[in-house]
Amino acid sequence: MDSDEINGPILDRFHRDLARVHFLLGSFPTLERFVKSGGAPVRRVLDVGCGGGDLLSYLRRRMGVEVIGVDLKPGFQNDVPVIAADATTALLPEADVAISSLMAHHLTPEQNIALIRNVGRSCRRLLILDLIRHPLPLALFSVFLCPLIGKEAAADGRQSIRRAFTTDEFSGMVREALAGTAGTFTVDVPPLLSRQVIDIRYR
Repeated sequence: MDSDEINGPILDRFHRDLARVHFLLGSFPTLERFVKSGGAPVRRVLDVGCGGGDLLSYLRRRMGVEVIGVDLKPGFQNDVPVIAADATTALLPEADVAISSLMAHHLTPEQNIALIRNVGRSCRRLLILDLIRHPLPLALFSVFLCPLIGKEAAADGRQSIRRAFTTDEFSGMVREALAGTAGTFTVDVPPLLSRQVIDIRYR
């Protein structure tokens, strides 16, 4: 996905396959549950690295919230407003909750730290859902999900798990990003290590 050769119809097909992976992993209901668990009213959701905007369409339909996305290489949008920008440095739209789903493993530790700090300038909360580098999710993805998606998404998925961060590594990045602030965070990991959700509260 990070290659400049992945664009146009190939990029659109990739985003459709990625949406299928989200569906099979239950990522959208998981993120909906976390968004609703915040305690404070949520009127606007920002998706950082939104791709084609499928998650935003889902949350708008399920929760009736206003939505907006940011992506460096936006895909085909489902009637969702998307800004083409680098979320690690660009001024981001204000929102009650920002979400970053399956993007963190595409960034370096330094870029993830910059992203966390940058989101905190315009949002009070950030939910990061990402993969975990471990042999178990790699084996499960290869056996059960790869046959159901295109070859580009299958190859990217396997590579993504191999380059993902462990929970300890990601927690260390978040601590560094929040150092000197009032921000706090929690980490949620299911038994099969299919994903990790980092719930960051800036204030």
